[in-house]
Amino acid sequence: MRFLLFSFIALLLAPAAFAGGAVEVEKHDWDFQGLPKEWDKDQLYRGYAVATQVCMTCHGMKYINHRQLMDVGFTEAEVKAMAAELNMSINDKLVSGLEPEDAKELYGKEVPDLSLINKARAGLADYTYAVLVGYSEDPDEIHHALPDGVPEGAYYNRAFPGHAIAMPSPLTGPDLVEYHDETEASIEQMAKDVTYFLQWTAEPELLERKKLGVYVLLYLLIFTVLAYLTKRAIWRDVH
Repeated sequence: MRFLLFSFIALLLAPAAFAGGAVEVEKHDWDFQGLPKEWDKDQLYRGYAVATQVCMTCHGMKYINHRQLMDVGFTEAEVKAMAAELNMSINDKLVSGLEPEDAKELYGKEVPDLSLINKARAGLADYTYAVLVGYSEDPDEIHHALPDGVPEGAYYNRAFPGHAIAMPSPLTGPDLVEYHDETEASIEQMAKDVTYFLQWTAEPELLERKKLGVYVLLYLLIFTVLAYLTKRAIWRDVH
């Protein structure tokens, strides 16, 4: 069942067969929000484990390679070891071994790349996480959301627009991966970690851009103060 993880992404990017109105998803306090100093290396590593051991069976991240992980705290020796486990060099893009023709046979179309998925829908990272953990088989919840029942060939998901998604639950149970730091790989933890990793793949420059923004604001503040003082000095004798 591991090849199923993130096949739901195809539904996020394409018109959904069962989609209805948008669903408001719960907002989370992600570490990459605000003004963090650096990416959490351990969480990136955990998310990398889920992404490469599970979703890369079908999906790739063609805008990212292992060498880029050195920008967020991984050593060259570490990324070489990580790449070697996938039979890659550190300069190879994180692409899936699934051939396009095989993807079309499995899904009826080529599967999308995941590099930018956290930018693809309203709700961003919150939406990705919500869909991953949003499956339920509670009959009362399903009846409340879908009085006529779940359409044939679909599955109930509380976060997906229309609540009926064609993709079965990809996180079928805990411990689909083994984490390097022995963190418990619950469904919620795996969803959180891989969402965090996909935020990095979507915006690897995010934290640097935020830091630059702070410097720009400080520059503008200092410039404004100096301009005001200069104006006062020039016009102080004018009444």
